[in-house]
Amino acid sequence: MELSDKDKVSIVAGICLLGLVVALKNILLIPADIISRDIIVYIIIYWAFTVFPQPTKDEVKKSRYDKPLYWNLLIILITLAIIAVYAME
Repeated sequence: MELSDKDKVSIVAGICLLGLVVALKNILLIPADIISRDIIVYIIIYWAFTVFPQPTKDEVKKSRYDKPLYWNLLIILITLAIIAVYAME
């Protein structure tokens, strides 16, 4: 059984969201009330990567940016950017 591209991106988004919470709480020692306040925004950001429909091969020719590798790297960079913002505070 092989995962679809959308499933791969969804798994990476979920892992990054969990990793974000763990890093903020345990490494940067951000208080739980701040994390719980901001986590709604982060859930919406990561959720957007899994909800927007991706065109099928029949609908449109795939560009080189329609590969899950690019989307996974974007998700990881967003996660690192969020951690960097908290680290600078």
